[in-house]
Amino acid sequence: MSLLQAIVLAIVQGATEFLPVSSSGHLVLVPAYLGWDLNPEDYKHFIVIVHFGTLLAVVVYYRRELSEILQAVFRGSTADAAPKTLGSTDGRYLFWLIVLATVPAVVVGLLLNDFFDELLRPLPVAVSLLVTGILLFAADRTQGDREPGRISLRDGFLIGLGQALAIIPGISRSGATITAGQWRGLNQQWAAKFAFLMSIPPIAGAFALDFGGLVGTTNWLDEVPAYIAGLIVSAVVGYMAIYLVIRSIEQGRLFVRFGTYCLAVGVVSIAANLAGWI
Repeated sequence: MSLLQAIVLAIVQGATEFLPVSSSGHLVLVPAYLGWDLNPEDYKHFIVIVHFGTLLAVVVYYRRELSEILQAVFRGSTADAAPKTLGSTDGRYLFWLIVLATVPAVVVGLLLNDFFDELLRPLPVAVSLLVTGILLFAADRTQGDREPGRISLRDGFLIGLGQALAIIPGISRSGATITAGQWRGLNQQWAAKFAFLMSIPPIAGAFALDFGGLVGTTNWLDEVPAYIAGLIVSAVVGYMAIYLVIRSIEQGRLFVRFGTYCLAVGVVSIAANLAGWI
């Protein structure tokens, strides 16, 4: 992988991890459209690296919320935290909601990882993008009014099923989890915040699991410049993408705008694949 390819793909990952358009899908389609023949094993490691970059973006963007949650878990109170960013939601309860919402993705990912790897092809991704578009239009018609403190642990688990569904390449993690959050009663602002916070454990876990395989490859040192560039660029672009999503939600334009985009890209990519262009 050249440095230019690494930077382009890191921009794609940073933007599409949080915009509800599926980062895994775009990381399949973009090289296909550009005609890049990338080594599958090296590219798989690169994808994990740039996902870790977007993990850093979430941690930095929500550093105050994470601080309050950790204070609640280890000290038992967030009363002295300022500014208070969790609203009326108790940090310890939110922590357990996030843990419970992580369980489905971990179980499904460990059991069906090889199966999902087989779907990293243009046609399955394009079909899944159509599903993402439909989910986003459904979310536009769903209006919740609650913070996480007012939903049950069962609701947290059901939202986690949305994250498990998003392991399928082409299904947007943020799109599926925001939709599931609103379906279970969260208001749009908290549905997005909860979706981003609950992405931290599975991304961190995937990086930890892949790291041993990464350093075990014979040529990993040759790829270090591409990995470093990918990590930095995906983190910076990811931070900006979170800001854009939050602003779009505040303006009420997130779901229809990106739902239309997913449907359009899905249809065009299906046609391009059937025509033999990708």
